[in-house]
Amino acid sequence: MASRDISAIRLRHPPGGSAILARRAAEMLHERRPDLLKGLDGAAFQDFLATCSLHHHPKPHEILRQDEPTDHCYLILQGRVEVSVIDVNGNRVLAHIANPGEVMGEVEIFSGRVCAATCTTWPDTMLAAFSAEKIMACLPAETLLRNFAGIFHDRLTRDNAQQSVAMFYAAEDRIRIHLLSLTAPDRPEALISQNNLALLAGCSRQTVNQTLAHLRGAGIVEITRGTIRVLDRARLQGPRPGSDLTALPQTTVPREDGA
Repeated sequence: MASRDISAIRLRHPPGGSAILARRAAEMLHERRPDLLKGLDGAAFQDFLATCSLHHHPKPHEILRQDEPTDHCYLILQGRVEVSVIDVNGNRVLAHIANPGEVMGEVEIFSGRVCAATCTTWPDTMLAAFSAEKIMACLPAETLLRNFAGIFHDRLTRDNAQQSVAMFYAAEDRIRIHLLSLTAPDRPEALISQNNLALLAGCSRQTVNQTLAHLRGAGIVEITRGTIRVLDRARLQGPRPGSDLTALPQTTVPREDGA
């Protein structure tokens, strides 16, 4: 889009919703265009935004449920979305924490299959919802296929890295790796509970508690209710006593612009 004519962008918001909130969402949509919508520019992008509906969830809310169908996918504008799976024995696996700019449910709406996972918003999360028909009306099939290929490549790379971490790194190192992935130098706070951090790291809550207590005692992190603040990123990523690692692997830093 050559100019930021946000006044031309209108999103439909739910009854009782705020027009100011919708305008704010439109600005975020402009800045955080997802990989799924690459190639959609100018007036076509504005037309697409006009078809989206805005959803603001002050409290955690399930937007997609495992094994149930959906006819819409959701672009994250603000906040985070937990992606979790329940296995055949009832164990909950926290597979991913999605960030602004990511889309949830796009595979399901194009495949016609039920949801592969449950997606639950964090508090104060804002989403834009749209259907497969809306995307197909705006993007050529070739562009859409290329966009999907890029998304799947990124997810495969992420899954490979996560499998390597799960197989070859000790529990304390896995916890540190996930803390690094959930934060950034300019955004040092991870808004995550110790229970969820344990699910991500594949270890017990007791192990997370002990590791965080050690990191806090060393002045590397600061802990408050529901928040872990990284005080010394270099030491968090560096070698720890008793480990033969020289450093933890590079992590993908979730940015607020969705990049």
